[in-house]
Amino acid sequence: MIEKLASHYKEAFSLAYSHDKAEYLWFKSDEGQLFGILKSAVTEQEENLLSTLYTPYDHGFGEHSNRSEKWLHYLYGENGPPFPPSSNSIRCYYFYSKHQVADKQNFEEAMQGSIPSSTILWISRHKGIIFEENSDPVVDKESFDQWIDSFTSDFFIELHVYIGQLHRMTGSLKTKILAEQNCFETIYKSFRRKKCITFHEALPILIFDGSSLISEQVFSEFLTESFEDRELIQTLQVYFECNLNVSLTAKKLYMHRNSVQYRIEKFIEKTGIDIKHFHEAASAFLIMQFLEHFTE
Repeated sequence: MIEKLASHYKEAFSLAYSHDKAEYLWFKSDEGQLFGILKSAVTEQEENLLSTLYTPYDHGFGEHSNRSEKWLHYLYGENGPPFPPSSNSIRCYYFYSKHQVADKQNFEEAMQGSIPSSTILWISRHKGIIFEENSDPVVDKESFDQWIDSFTSDFFIELHVYIGQLHRMTGSLKTKILAEQNCFETIYKSFRRKKCITFHEALPILIFDGSSLISEQVFSEFLTESFEDRELIQTLQVYFECNLNVSLTAKKLYMHRNSVQYRIEKFIEKTGIDIKHFHEAASAFLIMQFLEHFTE
């Protein structure tokens, strides 16, 4: 479809995004491709149609920082990854506000105060992505709930935050972030009761909703690599069957309790999924079943 648009608008069409190109209307496809068309070449009716088919990219919401523009061109353009070789993991936080964020500067400062060493990429006046490099494996969700309440009162907005998986810094990161973003956009449209939800909490909703977004490529490499360990798989299967009871798991596997506890802690540390809690354990169980039965 984008190729047809390029053919139709010819010189008025561009894939080379820049905040200097204010004379363009910018849109983002479902696949994450950012493209622009000269405003002078688009009729009002065509603009309305394009806004229906694609996500408008709000060019007018200030300039990007050098760091966030690198992320922009990496995710929606053809540029290489913006992260340094020293980075080994990353987590994305996708935020949405029902109301426009008027005070962008103070909002960013408050965000970065809550998530230090992070980069914010604005998608529109209502939403954006926060990139946190070398993130802690497990997120303190209770703190995020309090953090969201503070933003709601300080900025008079209805904020929703979707916490992504812990990802490895590899060549497939772009694909995984865009797939994860699509999952959360689906959740936002159909499930707004919670102000803060993790990818693993959202997963059962997406699966039972029959979403076509769930495939092996959406899952973190830390997770898929862990599930290649057959010894670990066996331990987790028995652990789930024993209702997350470590002592009973050790008894059934004829192992020392500390050995079972060690395997569980290593899994949590590597994947960021705290399977000592029901929601995270349920998600890990579903992913394990999915990878075993649907990716052969």
